[in-house]
Amino acid sequence: MPEAEIKKRINFARSSGSENSHTEFKDARGGLPGDIWRAISSFSHNPEGGLIVFGIKELVRKDGIREISIVGLRDIAQLQEKIVAYFRDVMVNAEIPELKVFPYEGKNILAVIIRHVPDERKPCYNKQIGLPHGACIRVGNTSRSINFEELKQFIRNSALYKYDKEPALDTNIKMLSREKIKKFLATSASKTDRKVDGRPTYAVMKNLGIVVQIRGRDVPTVGGFLIFSRELPQKTGAFYRFMIRCVKYNGINSASPIGDKLDIAGTLDQQIDEIQKFILRNIPVAAKIVGTKRVEEYEYPEEALREIVANAIIHRDYMITETYTQVNIFSNRIEISNPGNLPPGVSVENIKQAQFSRNEVIASILKDMDYLEEYGRGIDIVLARMHERGLPEPIFKNMANNFKVVLPGRKFLELNRRQLFIWNTLQDRLKMTAKECQQLFPKVSRATISNDLNKLDELGLVSMRGSGASTFYEIQ
Repeated sequence: MPEAEIKKRINFARSSGSENSHTEFKDARGGLPGDIWRAISSFSHNPEGGLIVFGIKELVRKDGIREISIVGLRDIAQLQEKIVAYFRDVMVNAEIPELKVFPYEGKNILAVIIRHVPDERKPCYNKQIGLPHGACIRVGNTSRSINFEELKQFIRNSALYKYDKEPALDTNIKMLSREKIKKFLATSASKTDRKVDGRPTYAVMKNLGIVVQIRGRDVPTVGGFLIFSRELPQKTGAFYRFMIRCVKYNGINSASPIGDKLDIAGTLDQQIDEIQKFILRNIPVAAKIVGTKRVEEYEYPEEALREIVANAIIHRDYMITETYTQVNIFSNRIEISNPGNLPPGVSVENIKQAQFSRNEVIASILKDMDYLEEYGRGIDIVLARMHERGLPEPIFKNMANNFKVVLPGRKFLELNRRQLFIWNTLQDRLKMTAKECQQLFPKVSRATISNDLNKLDELGLVSMRGSGASTFYEIQ
């Protein structure tokens, strides 16, 4: 931005008596202001970027009148160093700023030009605060923190999480099943009472995200190929890792003997069906009397299982090809692990509020195929069905390049919330001392923590190792 344009913006703000949607003033004589991240974040989300000017002070008097005065700067070189370090160490996804020093009304000032951040890298936020509150948008002359709805909007608009719209490598349109697409179009049309001739033309397939045109050639998208491939998608080199590895262990850990195993290939809808079959044939079935009839039911509610399985397939990160989606059935729980962790702003704590769809094409098509509930209802359904069956809530674990859902079985009903938390923490740390466990609950006595650990030991969920001061507990 030329110096003349910067001065023009400063003059406009001064003449109007206030900062505005693209200009903010900062008095930095006492050092770098602590709230500078707000302007950086909000201007990064502006299509035109923004301007932060250091050495100009805006003051609101008691009568509400705003005064803007030129105060200058004391150590401009040091301030520039601090700003560069701030962008590097505190801000996430910010573009490198442009810094300009020049005299203005006899005093030196520093202009920091904030560049607009591309959609695929939004939101820009303060890493120390996190999301959503560490990201801001500009409203008039104010930078305000975004809310969950605005965060979801950022995520939905981000190309990074729409990999399923990319062209599928090593494929061509002839590798798609036109019969399956035709059937899907007819079924989808019948739900909305719209007329359709059923012909999978390029225009129709393009609108659905099944195909895309690259250099004049029609090719399947990643999502389109994974759902509508005529042959097993895994037979194509780029897709061979998109299998589901299912294992049933006759015990409570992966060192236990294997009772059943299966690697599931196929289109995504086929995989969901086959995973469900594998789980149901490997979990206990109990009988109960309802009225005058004997009714059998699985230990885990089928609807909750289907939701968790479908969400694993629909929301996995298909950019990661180094590992598989894994389904592990133990005697006391079911674990489903997916490549890719939660996107920025979505955490284990807010996962119910900050729903998202990483794969727009896959989610939309499988929803029309009845594999996905209305957006935002899936987790609520899982929680409700687990509660109705008298089982503990699922445990969600967001790890490096991996997201895991644990469905605890009936044995976990014998645990209180504190004991379940200790067991869950041990899953990550592998081993802990009683002292370390007590640090998780500072207000709980050491004797109570020892009783908790003994209970976990009795149930075979943890093992005590060592003796005396060197005693520790590890996950079974």
